[in-house]
Amino acid sequence: MDGSAARALLAAALLAACGGPSADDTLATALDESAALALAGVTILDPVNGASGPSTVVIQGDRILEVLAEASPALPERVRRIDGSGRFLIPGLWDLHTHLADADAAAPALLVTQGVTGVRDLGAKLDQIEALRDRIAAGELLGPRIVRTGPTLNGAQNGPHHRVIDSAESARQAVVELLAAGVDLLKTHNATGGEAYFALLEAAREADLAVVGHVPTTIEPTEACAAGQASIEHIATLFEGTYLSRFESELEAFQSMPAWLESDAPALVACFAEHQTLFVPTLRAYELRAERAAVWDQPDPRWRYLSADSYRQWRESAEPHEIDRRPDVIRLRHSLVGIGLDLVRMLHQAGAPIGTGTDLSSGGLLPGFDLHAEVRLLGRAGLPPRAALRAATRGPGVASGGDPLDGQIVGGAPADLVMLRADPFADLAALETIEGVVLRGEHLDRGALDRVLAELEGPHP
Repeated sequence: MDGSAARALLAAALLAACGGPSADDTLATALDESAALALAGVTILDPVNGASGPSTVVIQGDRILEVLAEASPALPERVRRIDGSGRFLIPGLWDLHTHLADADAAAPALLVTQGVTGVRDLGAKLDQIEALRDRIAAGELLGPRIVRTGPTLNGAQNGPHHRVIDSAESARQAVVELLAAGVDLLKTHNATGGEAYFALLEAAREADLAVVGHVPTTIEPTEACAAGQASIEHIATLFEGTYLSRFESELEAFQSMPAWLESDAPALVACFAEHQTLFVPTLRAYELRAERAAVWDQPDPRWRYLSADSYRQWRESAEPHEIDRRPDVIRLRHSLVGIGLDLVRMLHQAGAPIGTGTDLSSGGLLPGFDLHAEVRLLGRAGLPPRAALRAATRGPGVASGGDPLDGQIVGGAPADLVMLRADPFADLAALETIEGVVLRGEHLDRGALDRVLAELEGPHP
């Protein structure tokens, strides 16, 4: 049922309070023959609309039918009631930067167990990501909603999922073909030349597709923002092109970054705020890079939920070199995280949108768990818990394949929800207290989530 029908239902329920038909009768009329679910007595924590509760969220199919301001309303008998008394309900989390075709086979299910009900997939062979989406849609695989770019559009080949656009013509042709293939958005990367980049933006605008990704190294970040790139990914993309070229060495550039916050950042922040350019900093990825040696020396025990092959490959590829153990290098890498935290705080204060993403692929990031870590890093940046949760639940946006009601708990919104035992508006650590997940209207209680984890669990590390 869409939002207008849900609002009509609410009006009828209010009429019932004045002597009209009962709420039970109204719901019975509105509900079709499919199964319905009610989360009763929950405190709703909607990052867009605020907190309310105790309330009851009625779900039919993959949508929220209505939110009732009652802890225990009368409901038709065929509605399955879940007692949410003393629990807190938030919209499902989004990882806005993933590469699931390169990730462990357990990643989709593991994401769901951690409350991640949606992802943006920013670079994959289209047939691979389509096969994954099809398996999830068919119920063969537990996994989140996936919006996808298909191949990364880049000025040079940089991996099996990159498609070269080295001219305006090739950029426009890529847009035509990917639009026909049904992608949700387009991604570009470092090596895209200026002619191809601006042709890509123009063709994408005509096709009503958003362009996201890295800032090409020949383009100023403020130029990319003003030209209409819808989202910019990673802290480093702000520095690794035109800014880095100002210096004799990467070390000198790193050391100058605190001054960048005063010299260059204000104009960039103003542009992001004016154009509502989404910034997805992937802070956790850079934090793990800084802590590479420590993480390798003491592996996270949650690696046991991924395959032995993935664990072995990570151990082989991530073994630290001598440079990774040098205190000065570790401090320098942490300084990049610090710059990212400062920039995120400035963006939030200016009203620019921020999103959570991890760059999840075959590297050392843990599906879902590191999305929680990313949210906590936004808290460290100075975002209040509600604002950090807004970043984590906002979804990809309508222009990127999202739903206009993503990130809200209102009638007509997607029924992708997370029930918690503790209040994340008070403390973001509450994300670790998941009691249940509603995925496309299907309720997975704590027991079901634990069974998924038990099936994934192996003996390592």
